[in-house]
Amino acid sequence: MQSDKSFDKESPLNVILLAVVLCVVCSLVVSTAAVGLRSLQDANVLLDKRANILSVAGFEDVASGDVNEVFGKRFTVELIDMTTGLPAASEAMEAMKKAGKEYSGEEETIAKYDQIWASKSKKPSISDPTDDATLIKYREKFSHVYVLKSEDGSSVEKYVFPVRGYGLWSMMKGYLAVEPDLQEIAGLTFYEHGETPGLGGEIKSERFKSQWPGKQIYGEDGEVAVRVIKAAPKDDYSIDALSGATITSTGVSNMMKYWMGPEGFGPYIEQKKDGETETAQTTMTKSGDQDNG
Repeated sequence: MQSDKSFDKESPLNVILLAVVLCVVCSLVVSTAAVGLRSLQDANVLLDKRANILSVAGFEDVASGDVNEVFGKRFTVELIDMTTGLPAASEAMEAMKKAGKEYSGEEETIAKYDQIWASKSKKPSISDPTDDATLIKYREKFSHVYVLKSEDGSSVEKYVFPVRGYGLWSMMKGYLAVEPDLQEIAGLTFYEHGETPGLGGEIKSERFKSQWPGKQIYGEDGEVAVRVIKAAPKDDYSIDALSGATITSTGVSNMMKYWMGPEGFGPYIEQKKDGETETAQTTMTKSGDQDNG
């Protein structure tokens, strides 16, 4: 006579066992999906980034399917040392690897360098502490700069710098486009923020963004002079503040002062200006030699 050993599904032990099995299976499914979709997610993030860069540089209504092609044809991506302003692609990628950053896809490229991750990691090899008014706390040692070239590639038409800083509620992340003289602003756009809709959230409005083109970054003393201020005077440096959003407006001002100053892209800008001066002097010298010959 066989004993009845049917499965007791109401047994506490069996309930726990079933729950554990379900958790393990679900975890495996989610993990597999996350790994499988990582490359697609990375591609979408890069596409959105490039679309914003194209927009602030003056490329309007570029179809999503054309973004990578247009960006690849017209932009050169530089990876620089923020302290010196000099190219440092190999140093940056090596520092990221040592810090434990994992890359998806076949090959590590400059485009995959993640400067936001670098600043958040707070590791000495890839970030530096800062006590500036943007409240970012840590600034990456290396940064991208996006250089828009002419169609034939012979000259620079714009520089695009990634900028960020805190407003009232959130970290505001955007791109600042600057003319080849590295003095006149071509545009400013924000792609991520959590400011109050209708108030600080108006940093993405056309009314606010339309004030930036043509404004000058540096004053006669060489210091960052562009600012966001209430009842802005009609001069070359002032942007009218957002109504009811004083802290957000101040945050944008602080952002400009920091990233265009000596702790931000100042060394890179000085390098470029010095290079242009040397080129101009060389050209004048050669021209003079030819005239005298």
